[in-house]
Amino acid sequence: MFEISKKYTTAITNIEYIAVCSDGSMLMGDGTRSKLQHIKPREDKTEVITSLNSKIWGMAKAHLSSILVTTGETKLKLIRTMTGQMTDSSDVKCEKHSEQACCLYCNTCNKLICPKCIITKVHNGHELIEEEDHKKRKVEMKPKQKSQIKFEISKEYTTDLTYIQYIAVCSDGFIWMADGVRSKLHHVKLGENMTEVITSFNTEIYGMAKTHLNNILVTTGETKLKLINTMTGQMTDDRYDVKPLYPISIHVTSDQKVMIGAMSPGELFPATGRRLVVVMDQEGKQLEEYEYDNHKKHLLTLPRFLTGTKHNKRLFTYPRCITSTSYGNICVVDWLDDDGRGRVVVLALGGDIQGIYTGHADVNTGEKPFKPLGILATPSDNIVVPDMSNHLLHILTDQGQSITYFNLYDMGILFPYSLALSTSGNIFIGCASAKGSPDTTKAKLYKLKYSGF
Repeated sequence: MFEISKKYTTAITNIEYIAVCSDGSMLMGDGTRSKLQHIKPREDKTEVITSLNSKIWGMAKAHLSSILVTTGETKLKLIRTMTGQMTDSSDVKCEKHSEQACCLYCNTCNKLICPKCIITKVHNGHELIEEEDHKKRKVEMKPKQKSQIKFEISKEYTTDLTYIQYIAVCSDGFIWMADGVRSKLHHVKLGENMTEVITSFNTEIYGMAKTHLNNILVTTGETKLKLINTMTGQMTDDRYDVKPLYPISIHVTSDQKVMIGAMSPGELFPATGRRLVVVMDQEGKQLEEYEYDNHKKHLLTLPRFLTGTKHNKRLFTYPRCITSTSYGNICVVDWLDDDGRGRVVVLALGGDIQGIYTGHADVNTGEKPFKPLGILATPSDNIVVPDMSNHLLHILTDQGQSITYFNLYDMGILFPYSLALSTSGNIFIGCASAKGSPDTTKAKLYKLKYSGF
């Protein structure tokens, strides 16, 4: 049995879609006439709060104050009912539902979530905020917060490498470490204060990353990446190939894309030819290239003589290391010369520059330039960069703005080179041996607890 409780007259011809907001207001869509209205029901009429002229093919409530709509484009649109603004939904894919784009941030779980996460009610009762609001809240730490940043040495290990340039931590607690200078790659087990070598390769190493299947991808000076099966210890050619370019650095994102820093054949410096970051899917299909300032190069483009991209400023000189934040910012250590002077370039998914960090004025001077080597994004989306020659860690926001720096020399940690997160959430720091030390083949590996960021 049904009974009419209320009847309203609207300004829309066909009410094809309805979404009810928590404050009692509604969004109604007329796809036939491309009308979308945010209305407030009154006694027997509807008061129009916001009206948009847009194609509407579907609509669903994403959050208390957000509506997702399809408009005929490949990407969903997100309408914020508080402001009436319609923007593209996130490019970031949900970790749990890979076919869905994220639209909200769960403060309780500290992660981005998608509409399907909301429908399944996993986040019922959690504090949910808009993705844009989450980004805005992470701009700059206050001085009080800076003073709360702490590091503590949990473990110190002596290794059989001279330079620990690359680290990859496997889920079983075992670690892969590489010394590109001496072409050494070790699979090690951590003992009380030493590392026990399980597998050793003599090979050129320019970059290393762990896949989601716990295997190891490496660049070895060939156009195609190599894959090390951690169960068998075998190294084979993998599907990722950037020919005719040569891969330098590798990073595997949370949604299993592979980012590769690459360059044209030739000398490292001065920069000639192409210097870029290539993004591939799990099958090795190229998705994007990031090469020029404010220019995202798609696979289907006009010829270069028609686009004029040759006049654009290149983004990178030598993309030495790559990482990414939880919602897709691409963070690249970019070397500028053969002395290791460099910077950190942070890009949004669309290729726009979010920030460029060239060191801290208090510590990086003409005599002590910023020489970044590794890079790490923490679970809270801060960026950590080791400055080896100055024995520092630089801590940045997800947009490349300085939060503070931390002096490792005071802790007895010298020449920090590489970074990796442990399975328990601590930070591993791989170091280089001091020149002229009695035993130059015993670089240190540290496991650090950290807090405050």
